[in-house]
Amino acid sequence: MDSFHEQLVVRKNNSKHIAKLVIYLMLIFAVPAIFMVLGIYDIGTRYFVIVAICAFFFAVYGSYYLVTGMYTEYEYAVTNSNITIDKITAKRSRKRIISVDIKKFNTLRRLADADVQGKSYRKFFRASVTESGEDVYAAEMHLDKFNGDCLLLFSPDEATLDAMKPYLRTNVKAELFKAGAFGKGKSAKAAKAEAAEKKEAPAKIEKKTDLKKEETPKPEKAADLKKEETPTPTENKTASSQKPSNGGSTKKKKKR
Repeated sequence: MDSFHEQLVVRKNNSKHIAKLVIYLMLIFAVPAIFMVLGIYDIGTRYFVIVAICAFFFAVYGSYYLVTGMYTEYEYAVTNSNITIDKITAKRSRKRIISVDIKKFNTLRRLADADVQGKSYRKFFRASVTESGEDVYAAEMHLDKFNGDCLLLFSPDEATLDAMKPYLRTNVKAELFKAGAFGKGKSAKAAKAEAAEKKEAPAKIEKKTDLKKEETPKPEKAADLKKEETPTPTENKTASSQKPSNGGSTKKKKKR
């Protein structure tokens, strides 16, 4: 029985994509601006103004086409042991990036754990959400079509990886299990960083508790201060007994 799974992801535009867009827009609107200046200052003929107006409308349409073209999607389709990746631009055009047998994957790792820097590839396929991140996977394979090693960067979710799992090589599958790709695991670098934070967390908590102990006053001292301020009941009795005795002595002196 045939198995089929599909995933659709949206590319996140970075600063490079935005910079290219700005440059293209400047070049597009520069053409009508030049014709308009030539027509106003009568350097050429008056027809330059008409050409400038027409070029301006074409520039508006071209800018709209470029801006909407920034919205790019990638469609991953896993059919049995074959994975097909298409690029969809602004939901108006579709282009096939790669169609390959999953059994040809020599390695499949997270890009953060993959050793791809410094290597040369005959063909490079990019179909990932971001250029680098926890969700980007790197697949190395040898394709006879390009007569050499090729690299694929894409962002499969857990369901897509599960659909690919039965057709992956044993060593590739074992590496993915170690990295926790079939669960809610993280890359090796992220796991190490999280473990280091967990080790440092108890020490930080102890320091905070020590600071709180130093700042808060001891209850015994506060109680002693209250005792010194409030008079004892014996003192109150002696004070009350002394007042009438003084009054009685004065009365006796007056009778005499």
